[in-house]
Amino acid sequence: MPPAKKNTAQHVGDEEPSLADLFNLMKTQGEQLKNQGEQLAAITGKLSAMEQIETEVHSIKTLVVSLKEENKELRTALKEKDEQLDEMQGEVNSLSERLNNLEQHHRGWGARVLNIPMTEGEERDPAVAIQKVYNLALLPVLEGAAKAGKLTSIPSAEQVLEVAHVLPGKPGAPKPIIMRFYNRNLRNLIFSCKKEYAEREPTNSGGGGGRGGGADGQGNGDGSGRRLGRFKYPLYDDLSKPNLAKMRSIAQDERVQACWTVNGQIRFKLKNSETVKKVNSILDPLDKILK
Repeated sequence: MPPAKKNTAQHVGDEEPSLADLFNLMKTQGEQLKNQGEQLAAITGKLSAMEQIETEVHSIKTLVVSLKEENKELRTALKEKDEQLDEMQGEVNSLSERLNNLEQHHRGWGARVLNIPMTEGEERDPAVAIQKVYNLALLPVLEGAAKAGKLTSIPSAEQVLEVAHVLPGKPGAPKPIIMRFYNRNLRNLIFSCKKEYAEREPTNSGGGGGRGGGADGQGNGDGSGRRLGRFKYPLYDDLSKPNLAKMRSIAQDERVQACWTVNGQIRFKLKNSETVKKVNSILDPLDKILK
């Protein structure tokens, strides 16, 4: 037999790699290693960032705990301050009320009267003002009190009033007049008798004008349901500014039937009620007063 021929053809997969193939392989692996290195560096960076975040979170937790403690201390201090402010406000209210009561007591020597007609010249003359107020507003009451045995004699204008001062008013209309009495007891007697003896406007209801009774707190009735005319020269307490403001707010409330004062103390009746109520403190809210 002839000798077998050597197979010189080799399978492609059995070829030995060339230098170019080795170079490409090394290059590819180098790039992979480089990418892996970059990924590792990124992971390492993220781990470092996470560690930093964890450190910061721990610091924040510590800060939150500290702030909670500080907030607790501030709340305690604020509560103490609020209590001090409430106490101080109570003292201020007490002093304000005492001051108002003192002012009202001082005003207890005085009164205000309306509708006294006076010329400009008379307004500038205190003696004339005293005489006009006495003749028109006070003398009828004093005469009635004397007839009722409440006065042994009728004092003169100079014995009754120390001063009468005209206040600013609307142009063309009689201005209010404020007066000061020499005797507080005489002043109180005049106020207690004015409903019965003060001059009144005529009325169409048959109650008549002149001197008549008053039992409804406003001087418009005699206790029997009979309506009388309005006072011709209304006489009022000389109220302090806080008392006057509170009286007006009460009188304007829709729940109130009537509101007036007795020696500076505010009194009122609610609608559908005959109970006379007193204002114990002008600093109380309106709802509390009317409750």
